[in-house]
Amino acid sequence: YVIAGILWIALSDKLLLALQNTLDLQLVFFISSVKGIGYVLITGLLLYKLISIHTQRLAESERQYRSYFDYNITPMWIINRRTLLFHAVNNAAITNYGYSREEFLTMSVLDIQVPEDINNLIINFRDLKIGINEAASRRHIKKNGTIITVDITAHVITGKNTENIMVIAKEVVD
Repeated sequence: YVIAGILWIALSDKLLLALQNTLDLQLVFFISSVKGIGYVLITGLLLYKLISIHTQRLAESERQYRSYFDYNITPMWIINRRTLLFHAVNNAAITNYGYSREEFLTMSVLDIQVPEDINNLIINFRDLKIGINEAASRRHIKKNGTIITVDITAHVITGKNTENIMVIAKEVVD
């Protein structure tokens, strides 16, 4: 953009200087103003279009990656590391555990734990390292009260001002 702007100014000014002797001085000033305004308008529209295309591609990429999470056949969720509140859950978690998405998003991960396992879970979450962490099996309580055993894989994800934990819960079937 900078190079194009410099070239435009330099070359269009040279052209105006060459035409200065054949044109009225007021017309030269008018053309000089129009060429500046025209450059700003054309490059502004071009930049707007390029940014718009980039934004659309980014949104499509985000939708695609979001679908990888939402439609994964393994129950997954993202929780806030500090509060342990659910931030997002996928469709498999909703189907497997029986809670609606809205219910999950008002709950803490502690709400689906067997009570006697909660202290151990809190210690494990506190000790998680950045990256992928394999954890021991856990016992979870479904909405209907059924207790299931799941193998947990946790991945600490750092954001701007927060740390989240992405959890994959694979049910252990006897």
